[in-house]
Amino acid sequence: MLDLALLCQVSALDFGVVVVLNALEVFTVVVVGVMVGVEFAVAFVLNRILDGLPDDSGQLGRAHGGRMLGAVMPVWYIGSLVLVAVWAVTGWRDPGAGLVVTAGALLVLSVIMSILLLVPINNRSKTWTPENRPADWKQQINRWDRFHYGRVAVIIAAFALLAAAH
Repeated sequence: MLDLALLCQVSALDFGVVVVLNALEVFTVVVVGVMVGVEFAVAFVLNRILDGLPDDSGQLGRAHGGRMLGAVMPVWYIGSLVLVAVWAVTGWRDPGAGLVVTAGALLVLSVIMSILLLVPINNRSKTWTPENRPADWKQQINRWDRFHYGRVAVIIAAFALLAAAH
């Protein structure tokens, strides 16, 4: 009788762990998926809208967006990476562990791309006004856009791997 009671306790504990890990996986997929959606919208919707505005409105809108998203996105990227790392460590025995680790590597790549390629341009452009922007500001914005398209492709791949791993 004691063995049956112990077995029930262990089964309940295993069930609780499975529920928590499943919740972690779902939460991670949602957090990364929403981040992908925001970055996709910036690349293919918001920047095109801003570029179509008259006079200096688009450049001013990009500067404001750079300030606003520049404050939020680092936390989101690093938070997503931490969630994926926790998932990889806690689920290392699961069949999808390789997909999670690969997704984590892609998120690391996206952070490196951000720091080396996008942040320097963003840090300059978020302070620009029509009066102080450099002569090559459009070329710098176009360079940022190209790097951003690459980063979006990387995080979409990470998201797809996480969704497949779950």
